[in-house]
Amino acid sequence: ISVSGGPDSVFLLHLFLYLKKFYNISLAVAYIHHHLRKEADKELIFVRDLSQNYSLPFYYRNIRIEEKSGIEEKARTKRYRALYSIAKKIGFNKIAVGHTLDDQVETVVMRFIKGTGMTGLRGILPEAFLFDDTSISVVRPLLCVEKKDILGFLEERKIDYLIDRSNLSTDFFRNRIRLEVIPFLLRYNPQFKKQVAQMSFLLQDDFSFLLETGQNLLEKLVSEKGRVFNISGYKMLDISLKRIVAAILIEEITGSPYRSYNKIKQLVEYLNRYPGKRVKLEKIGKIVKGR
Repeated sequence: ISVSGGPDSVFLLHLFLYLKKFYNISLAVAYIHHHLRKEADKELIFVRDLSQNYSLPFYYRNIRIEEKSGIEEKARTKRYRALYSIAKKIGFNKIAVGHTLDDQVETVVMRFIKGTGMTGLRGILPEAFLFDDTSISVVRPLLCVEKKDILGFLEERKIDYLIDRSNLSTDFFRNRIRLEVIPFLLRYNPQFKKQVAQMSFLLQDDFSFLLETGQNLLEKLVSEKGRVFNISGYKMLDISLKRIVAAILIEEITGSPYRSYNKIKQLVEYLNRYPGKRVKLEKIGKIVKGR
C-alpha cells in the first residue's frame, strides 16, 4: 500500500486492514520520499509509525528529480518505479494507491483542456500493469469514492492524517483545475464530478473492446514472422479501426503508451498513401521515430 500520510492513502490503509479480517491477504506499507518538500521528513516518520502501530512491514525509497520542468510527471514516473522495485523485492503482486473519484475528474478535465481523445478521457485506470511486467499491477480501489466521504470517515473516527500544503498552491496546473475550474463547473451542474467519473468508466469499457479488436486486426495484418505489414488490408478498415491499429503500432515501436493525436494521424496518412500492397515494419518504425 502506497501511503503518503494524506487522507486518501490513510483511508486506503484502513480499508485494507478491514479487508484483512475477511481475506487471506498480506499487507506492507511503502513511502516514497521525493525530497521536494520540507514536510516530507515528517510524513516519512508519520507513515513509519503508522505502520508499526498495525504491525505492518514498512519500506521507503528516496527519489530525486533534478529537472525543474515537468516535475509532476517525472515525480510520478519515478514514484511508480520505486513502488515497483519494492513490490518486486518483497514478492508482492499488487501495489495499491489512493486515487479517488476527485482525482479521476481532475485528470479527465486536465486532459480535455490540453487536448485528448478516447484514450485520455478514460482517465485513471482501476488496474494497470507496470513497466510491461504482467506479474505486478497497480490497483486503485478508491476511484469510485469522493474525497468528502473519505474526510468524513476519518473525522468521524478521529483518525489522524497529514495535509500536503503544496496541494493548496495554484502554481501547479492540476491544483488550478481542482481549486478553480472544477468548483466553477459545479456551479452549472452539481453532479458534474459524478457524471465525469461515470463517463470515464464507460469509455474504459468501450476502449478495452476497441483495443482488443485492434490487436486482433494487427495480428492479421502482420505476416512473415512479424516483419511485414499488409497495407491493402489496412486500407479496407474503417477510419476508427485504422486509428486504433496505428496507435497500437506506435506503442509497440516506441514502448510508450502515450500516443499523441498528431502522431496517430501522421501514421494513418502515411499508411493510406503508401503505394505498395505491403511494407516492412522496420520502415514504419523509422516513420514513427522520425528518421
